[in-house]
Amino acid sequence: MAVFSAAVILIVAKPFAKALVDTGTEFGIDEFLLVQWLAPFASEAPEFVVVGLFAWRGASTSALGALVSSKINQWTLLVAMLPLVFSIARGTPSALPLDARQESEVFLTAAQSLFAVSLLLDLRLSLTGAAVLFVLFMAQLIFPGIHREMAWVYLGLTVVSVIVARRHVGNAFRWLRPSG
Repeated sequence: MAVFSAAVILIVAKPFAKALVDTGTEFGIDEFLLVQWLAPFASEAPEFVVVGLFAWRGASTSALGALVSSKINQWTLLVAMLPLVFSIARGTPSALPLDARQESEVFLTAAQSLFAVSLLLDLRLSLTGAAVLFVLFMAQLIFPGIHREMAWVYLGLTVVSVIVARRHVGNAFRWLRPSG
């Protein structure tokens, strides 16, 4: 099944990407924003449905667990695969080149993720924390020219969040302590 799935992905990936870009061009949507925001949203829609169902049924721990595991997967396996595949394609070990816009997006996403983790130090997500994440996300979407500044806002809020939740920091990392 895994080999069949990989083959299907290889067959449809290029036509899907081309159709996505062509559709965006037809509607006057910036190609970078289309690939950065719309494609991931569409590919993660099933995940949002599952998380929504967990939350709807009151299984908040499962909902947050699904979101956190997805983010860990994105920041480890998926991001790590990019330079690996790039190196294989070039035939030599190479760093993945990023332009200024891509660097800004990676910085923003990393800062946003760090802030989200800081909000979860007490192992719960408050309505206020969720609202702040939503408002900041919408701001960066509406005003795409402020991504670097938004990243610094996220980092500043991370420091504030860690200070406020400082008594939970030890518990959040208790798995690091040797058992005995």
